Amino acid sequence: MAKKKSELRPVLLWIGAIISVIGSVAGELGYASGSIATVVGIVAALIGCYLWTRDKNRAWDFALLGLLAPIGYLGIMFLKDKSTQ
Repeated sequence: MAKKKSELRPVLLWIGAIISVIGSVAGELGYASGSIATVVGIVAALIGCYLWTRDKNRAWDFALLGLLAPIGYLGIMFLKDKSTQ
């Protein structure tokens, strides 16, 4: 029986990326809440990357590639899926 993949992963990745961009723009405009939104977005994206690497049965430290978004997402995408072996 195939392992069920997390449906929350893509949601967290997209929300994290969008909130990070909005937070960065708000910070450039001088809003104090911009840096808070950026941190929340990065944390959401890292949780999504952790779920992605867990679904691929890889070590949690590969999730840190999410800090290099969107290039890091490609790195995680091309990791070999060990959960099917």
